[in-house]
Amino acid sequence: MKSLIRWGAMLGLMGGTLFGAMTPPNPAFALSEDEIVQKLSSVPVFAITDAEGSPLIASISNPERDGEMTEVAGVFMNPQDANRFVERLTQEQPEMAGEVQVTVISLAEIYQLEQRNRDQNTPIEFSYVPTRQDIESAVSVLLDSGREGELVQQNGEYIYPGVPLFMATAGPEQGYMTVEFNGETVIPLFFDRDDLDNVIAHFEEQQPDFASTVETDVVQLEGVLETLRNEENETVGQLMFVPDSDSLEFVGNMMREMQQQQQQQQPQLQPGSGAPPLPGSN
Repeated sequence: MKSLIRWGAMLGLMGGTLFGAMTPPNPAFALSEDEIVQKLSSVPVFAITDAEGSPLIASISNPERDGEMTEVAGVFMNPQDANRFVERLTQEQPEMAGEVQVTVISLAEIYQLEQRNRDQNTPIEFSYVPTRQDIESAVSVLLDSGREGELVQQNGEYIYPGVPLFMATAGPEQGYMTVEFNGETVIPLFFDRDDLDNVIAHFEEQQPDFASTVETDVVQLEGVLETLRNEENETVGQLMFVPDSDSLEFVGNMMREMQQQQQQQQPQLQPGSGAPPLPGSN
């Protein structure tokens, strides 16, 4: 329930904030595990689970371990991709119909499971699945900035290796651009480039002098998670993850459906007739 509340709060981010000052990194203490979990709890992700709620596991050959089989659970960034996966799975394996479902959880829960598996040497790994549109947007950003070395090639086309996060820089020194959110100055990392572009357009209307200096950058989610665990600077503490608007809309609809179901399940008081008076009543 706490995750649902946090996701609900994020629904108002896009229309209620503006970019502000640029923030250079400063020395600071590393984040605690609780602080990392709090940052990630605002991000809904989508897993394929069985009827008991356990993640669907696939065994694949790991070339980095001499072909050793590794158990992998997929984590989708977008609910539509997760739903399409379930549709394909049940078409190919009809016996799975009704046995698998899309479950929304927070990225914080996945992070905690990864940490637990790492501590216990559990072989299960989580594979993050970005949307094709996000991959194409990341490739475009890197090619435009001459950073094709950060991409990999598959079947003659460039692929971004991981889940891309989009951020903006501006000014003569291309500092990170920030927003004011809940009284704090934060550096937003967007899962969807279109969402970032919308906020940039708003910023450029408010501060046209900076419009020509704004640039879009892309960083890897998996790398940022490692940074949260290991880096010690103020910039890490200011990072805030902004889920794509489709995911937030999905969660918003889910919250409304849950509220409607709860209201329908509440007992309705009906007028009675002929009941004897309760002891002590007039």
